[in-house]
Amino acid sequence: MKYVNYLCVWCLAMVLFACQEESLEQSGKTGFLVSLTEGTEVAVSRATPGELKESLPIEAKDFDLTITGSSTGETAYSGKVSEGLIPVKAGVYNLTATYGENPALALDAPYFKGEVEKAIVKGGETTSVEIPCKVANSLLSVTFDNSKESFEDIYSDYSVEVKVGEESVTLKKDGKESAYFRADSGIEVIFHGTLKEDEGVKTVSLDLSGIKELPLQAGDHLKLTLMPELDKYDIPLSVTAAEVVTVTLEETIPLSWLPKPKVSAEGFDENNTLTFVETETKTARLNLGLSSALQDMKLKFNFEDEQFSSLQKDKEYLLSNAEDKAAVEAALGITLPEIGATEAGIDLSGVMSRMQTNAGATVNNTIEVDVKANDRWSSEDENVNRVYKLVCNKPEFSVNVKPENCWSREFTVDEIQISGNADAEKIKADLVYQYFDGANWVNCTTRDNVGGRTQQFVETAEDIATKTYKVRALYRGAVASEEVEAVLETPEQLPNSGMEEWTPVQLGSFLGIPNFWNRYYYYDFLPYNSNVDTDIWWATNNERSRDYSVSRVKVTSAPCVSYNESFRHEGTKSVLIYTSGHGGGYASTSEFLYPAGAFAGSLFIGTYRWAEDSEEISTGHDFFSRPSSFEFWYKYIPKNDDQFKVYVELRNGSEIISSGEFIPEMSSLSTDWVKGTISIIYPEFAKIVTSIYVQFLSTTKTSFQENDFDKNKSISFPVMGDWNAHIGSMLYIDDISLVYDK
Repeated sequence: MKYVNYLCVWCLAMVLFACQEESLEQSGKTGFLVSLTEGTEVAVSRATPGELKESLPIEAKDFDLTITGSSTGETAYSGKVSEGLIPVKAGVYNLTATYGENPALALDAPYFKGEVEKAIVKGGETTSVEIPCKVANSLLSVTFDNSKESFEDIYSDYSVEVKVGEESVTLKKDGKESAYFRADSGIEVIFHGTLKEDEGVKTVSLDLSGIKELPLQAGDHLKLTLMPELDKYDIPLSVTAAEVVTVTLEETIPLSWLPKPKVSAEGFDENNTLTFVETETKTARLNLGLSSALQDMKLKFNFEDEQFSSLQKDKEYLLSNAEDKAAVEAALGITLPEIGATEAGIDLSGVMSRMQTNAGATVNNTIEVDVKANDRWSSEDENVNRVYKLVCNKPEFSVNVKPENCWSREFTVDEIQISGNADAEKIKADLVYQYFDGANWVNCTTRDNVGGRTQQFVETAEDIATKTYKVRALYRGAVASEEVEAVLETPEQLPNSGMEEWTPVQLGSFLGIPNFWNRYYYYDFLPYNSNVDTDIWWATNNERSRDYSVSRVKVTSAPCVSYNESFRHEGTKSVLIYTSGHGGGYASTSEFLYPAGAFAGSLFIGTYRWAEDSEEISTGHDFFSRPSSFEFWYKYIPKNDDQFKVYVELRNGSEIISSGEFIPEMSSLSTDWVKGTISIIYPEFAKIVTSIYVQFLSTTKTSFQENDFDKNKSISFPVMGDWNAHIGSMLYIDDISLVYDK
């Protein structure tokens, strides 16, 4: 016998109260907050519960809600069960939720109702109210039992009429419809049958006097089972069963009537898309909303990320298939939920953190999810987007090469700068710095083959033809930063480094002693070719050595700096610098030497002027390279225990970046040339160089005695010939060079 049950449904409305003082109007933060709890959809009967095949779901938000004062009866709210705030004052309220019209009598017209009385809302507090809703009218259904005799053998047509007062409805023989009427109503049930033999219509009012549950109350379901009886031809009908039942929701509603499972996403936007950069850590989770145990799940993948190529495009992977489940878990490195779980989800956070771009190009990876529970698939709702997209973008990082980190033979790239939410440590752990050699990208390495941010070239600085290089950082061998330029310094040598360029300049003449009538011509020696050089680098302090106070004689006309063609390291000339015991405005003669006016001969980079017994000196010249050492060849003829000095200085503007000096140990007369070297040490974060200063001094002394000189010593000058001067230590310098090892 077909079993037809009452439908009792429970609709859960969460009612939150947040009230201010009773005397105040409620703001947008106080009152009832009615929200639909996930998974509370209920099926509306269109016939008897057993005949529900394509029932339409309703939700709590479809119910009408009335809120009235418990003592006053005044209506505080009348409308739908809203997801928004329903403002009320603090007080005591009755809440009534209804669905339907509660007709006197109608086919398939259930009426739902739920009430909560004396719900208290206190000022400054919220009150949660659960409203239990059930069918609030009564229901009658009829089953025609053909187990012994068939209605079809007797009647060409038959039905049952249900009457409530003046209202009536007809229940057809197919049994698909039910009669709903107001609770506590008197009912009359009349059978109508058209006999096959004479086609006459027989009617009989069914005797319901034996049913003690009449009149029916709210939620009662009267189920009548009718059977024809051929031995009682005049009234060929009997009520073989009459049953009134009231059952719970759990006992009467099949799983398929419960709400379909729903997938919700954490970390995704309203379009089910999660956008991130490679290496970024984010929450990415799909939560399965289940009203009963998980029965199955379908997964489809369309991953552009080649790491997950084992997942076949658009293949449907079933959770119930052990091989499919294992394949997905192995490819993604995750654990899928088990069938039978009542709470389940898919954590994609680890998968997301592994995803990569295609050499920096954005990669789209999609997952389509369909979940089965309650004998229903989440895909029943065709309007729901079940495709979840993981969009992996290029991590943003950049490099820079500062000019001060570009030397003549090497450059150092600044440490990578990472922006956005990329994982800096992860990127740095798989990163190389590269430069483009004109044909290929090459990893930066030192000359000791140590990889890193520094590129050191094996060639000498002078042999490196290419000065400008493209530079980048490369993550995991595929994702490159924007390219920047590294420009090597061009190694420079000082003009006249070989001391070959000189210009003798005749300054004047005088009549000499002892040959009074003999005219002597004296010269200055300029350390450059004045016919060619317009950019003057070198200067001397010869003006000081020529200054006298009484009369010009040979001694006061001898230059302390000149070139020499007899002593040379290479080429045809070297420079001679001697310590002068004459000049400076003193009354020097061949016999008289004034130690107070003595000074060191000097060749230096800059300009020199002697005026009014004082020196006007500017030092240095524009220069834009940073040598690692300064080399020169020297021959030194000291007077007594004298020493000479060489000084080198590199500057940025007025700031001294690096400097060094060379002072030999006490030396004696030697015919051999000796190589001198000054190492130039720069600070860790050296600025670029804008000028250089070099000075050669014939002595380190700043005060003198008469025995520091050979008086009236004979010396041969170029052009001037033999001459006499008060000469101290003599320094020959040749073949200056700047060395670039960095």
